[in-house]
Amino acid sequence: MKNSECYDVTIIGGGSAGLFAAYYAGMRSMKTKIIEYLTDLGGTVSVFYPDKYIYDIGGIPKISGRDLINQIKDQAFRFDPALVLGQAVEGLEKSEDGIFKLTGSNGEIHYSKTVIIAAGPGLFKIRRPQLKNIEYYEDRCVHYEPKDLTVFAGKRMAIFGDANSAFEPAIRLSKTARHVYLICNRNSYKGFEKEMKQLQQSNVEVKLSCTVTALNGDSRHLSGVSVKNIDNGKMENLSVDELIVSQGYHFDLDPVKNWGFKLEGRRIPVNENMETALEGVYAAGDIAGYPKKWRLIASAFNEAITAVNSAKARIDPSAPTQVYSSILMEK
Repeated sequence: MKNSECYDVTIIGGGSAGLFAAYYAGMRSMKTKIIEYLTDLGGTVSVFYPDKYIYDIGGIPKISGRDLINQIKDQAFRFDPALVLGQAVEGLEKSEDGIFKLTGSNGEIHYSKTVIIAAGPGLFKIRRPQLKNIEYYEDRCVHYEPKDLTVFAGKRMAIFGDANSAFEPAIRLSKTARHVYLICNRNSYKGFEKEMKQLQQSNVEVKLSCTVTALNGDSRHLSGVSVKNIDNGKMENLSVDELIVSQGYHFDLDPVKNWGFKLEGRRIPVNENMETALEGVYAAGDIAGYPKKWRLIASAFNEAITAVNSAKARIDPSAPTQVYSSILMEK
C-alpha cells in the first residue's frame, strides 16, 4: 500500500519526545504524522515506568508515568496529527527534490518534507526464552509483561525472569491467583523492605537459581513447566495454567544504522539545531546525542521544540524562527 500524501514533518517514535514534538509542530501549523513501532503510544515511560513517579517536569511536583503520557497524548492530538501504530520504519531515503521517503515494515510508503527521529533507546524487543514450541503458547497461556493481571484470578501461575522486576506482579497475583511460583535464575533477590515483607507473607513460592527448560501441555493449554536448578541440576515439574515471562527487553538500533547514521554511544549526533548529519532530519529525546546532554524528560521536551523550529525554518524560511508564546485560543 502506498500513501502519496506528503507531510511537513514525520515523527518516528510516539514516546514523550515524539508526542511533544507533534504538539509543538501543530502549534507551528505543520502538517504532522507520527509513526510508532509499538501498538500504543508512550514509549519508554509507558513500558517501563507507568506506575513510577516523575519529578523533573516544571510546574508538576510529581506525576505518574501513566498520567504524564495520557496528558501528553491529549496535548499532542489537539492538532490532529496523522497516526500510524504497529509499524517500524525500515527505510529512510532522501530524493533529489529533497522529499523524504519512509518505508514501513508492512511496505507502506510515507512522504515528508522533514523528519524528526524520536525513537528513544531503539525498538523494544522482548527477551523471549528459547523454549521448544513456545510460539504455540504465546498469547494463549504464555504472556510477556501483561498489564491486566485480573484475568489470572483463580489460576496456577508461574513468573519466570528477573526477581526484582517480577516482585510487584507476583505480589499482586498472590491476592487472586490459586498459587504463584516465582522462578529466578539468580541465587538471591533484593527489593524494597516493604516488597520483601509482602512477598514473604504471601503464598508466592520462590524458586531461586532455577530456569525453565520446557513447557508441558498440548500446544494450546499449559499443564505445567519443567524447571532445572542451575546449582545442582535437579529437575522439577511445576503444575501451572499460565506462565508470565519477565526477562526484560533489548533495544534494537539496527534500523537507525540502516538509515545511514553513524551512532556515538547508541545516539545519533546532532548539532545545536537538533539536526543530524542528514540535512532535513532531526532527532530529539534519548536517541539524540550532543555534548553535556541531560537524560531528563524535561530536556527531551526542549529538544523537541528545537527540532520542530528547525524543521519549520527549513520548509518555510519566511516563518518566524520561534514561537515565543504558547498561549492559544481555544478551539
